[in-house]
Amino acid sequence: MANKYLKKRKWVILGAFLLVLTLTITGTYALWNYFKVGENQQLVTGDIYMKYKEGSSSIKITNAMPTNTYDPSQVFEFTIEGKNTYTKPIWYEIVIKWGEKPTDRNTRIPDEFIRFRLTEQLPDGEEQEVIAAGKYEDFENGKKIWVNKIAANSPETTITYKLYMWVSNEMHLGSGDDADSSDMDMNTWNTDAFASVKVSVNGDFEEKTLEEEPETPTTGVATEVLKAKLGTDGLVGIPAACSEESCESITDKSADKSTIREYRYSGATANNYVYFNCQDGKEQNADNCEKWRIIGIFKDEDGQEHMKIVRDEVLPATAMPDTYTVSGTSYKIRYSSSSATAYWNYTGSAYNNNWVKGGLKYWLNSEGTTDGYLKSLTSTAQNMIEETKWYLGNFKFGSSGDDTVTAYEHERGSKTCSSSCSGGDIWSGNEATWTGKIGLMYPSDYGFSADSSYWSGTLLYNYNSAASATSWLQKEANHSSYEWLLSPSSSASYYVAIWNGDWNVFINRANSYSGVRPVLYLKSEVQITGTGTGTSSSPYELSCTSCTATSSPLATDSFEQTQ
Repeated sequence: MANKYLKKRKWVILGAFLLVLTLTITGTYALWNYFKVGENQQLVTGDIYMKYKEGSSSIKITNAMPTNTYDPSQVFEFTIEGKNTYTKPIWYEIVIKWGEKPTDRNTRIPDEFIRFRLTEQLPDGEEQEVIAAGKYEDFENGKKIWVNKIAANSPETTITYKLYMWVSNEMHLGSGDDADSSDMDMNTWNTDAFASVKVSVNGDFEEKTLEEEPETPTTGVATEVLKAKLGTDGLVGIPAACSEESCESITDKSADKSTIREYRYSGATANNYVYFNCQDGKEQNADNCEKWRIIGIFKDEDGQEHMKIVRDEVLPATAMPDTYTVSGTSYKIRYSSSSATAYWNYTGSAYNNNWVKGGLKYWLNSEGTTDGYLKSLTSTAQNMIEETKWYLGNFKFGSSGDDTVTAYEHERGSKTCSSSCSGGDIWSGNEATWTGKIGLMYPSDYGFSADSSYWSGTLLYNYNSAASATSWLQKEANHSSYEWLLSPSSSASYYVAIWNGDWNVFINRANSYSGVRPVLYLKSEVQITGTGTGTSSSPYELSCTSCTATSSPLATDSFEQTQ
């Protein structure tokens, strides 16, 4: 059976072309129509009213297609403003429901495929996410999406909201015999489909609650929202090699088993720079922060999604100690004071590829008698890091070794071996997984950074110049001549995978030396904020109000947010 994910993408690409072509001929049509319920709609009590921004009563998305992103330039903006002179708070609710049907279209896009995002504008001009990716099966008769209150005796309150909407890429576009229960014929889409939504705000003294919880930013990097914020250049959704039910090759997955669980940056150019480890309390810029790169978005076993990031440069020699002591054992860390390289696991007399008991792992995670790398990060950065399960299966090296897809599978191996280990096995005495905060890249992380045409069939051992030329890690990253990777090698119990800095994945003895580029997962609550575009000169900025003990910026004297 053909992979349905690939089938869907084919439809979307073809359908987008046809829709653009049709609208070029027939003129612009407002796929989304937002209708105000009334200029200065009066609330029940107090001098409080809702108004919409002049000129924004409708949104025109002339070539909208099923996608997991929205057009940030298209937004319905409305404001709650006035003052409450009463001694009791005024509660209000925001409701969306079906809008009018256009005169020239008859087929309403099913509600189950409509997504929306609601933000609130803070006093400093930043947008605070209120609803990350709302989804309702039916709002024909009105659906309450948010409630809030204006505190008693509040002078001149102004609260501005922005509503974005889009069609989920769960909506398939096909034609003729291709159609199934979740499809819409492309001709129907082009000529007869529409979506129309009204927004209303109502309030009084009675406390209001949400009838059901929307998909709020409890997962701050929900895939749909993060993709929209990070853009789509190079961010590719793929069926993970391991699903909840089985671990198979990506190319062997059938539609009913495939689960899209990962989004990775892939290709020669990726605007995935982000500021991290910024000086506490200071502006996020090149003077106060380090630059890191976003590898992608990954789901953990609890369904929470996390950004995985890697430091843009290897750690300098000055960041590493000569030795690091754990439980009385002294591990060598820095190779020399003049070289930005370190040992993977070496005591001076013993070495092996057991990461869980490795010197570099101990130091990176500050697990010794003195502070290591983790404790050298700012308190804000430390609070953003998620403790995560890392997989420690072997990398198979050589002419019959791993390509990107098989490396991904073998990293998740579980079978124990002793004298002869093929790819995916775990050396006797080593662990299959480790839970911690700071790790290294996998061989597959490098492989997936290249164009998808090289994921299967091109060995990482022989990732030639053509393949590496399509990798943002190879072309844009500040890599050294050799860099340590996380995976042990199946060749021998003292070999570890390395990226050789040119384009291949090789192996090296654990007591040899290579560059160190820390990798970590961010907590699901961490959000992309600011005006950064992800380029090297304008990295994304991170924030996480719930990662520390500080209160939310929405909790002020004038109003409170209720959820």
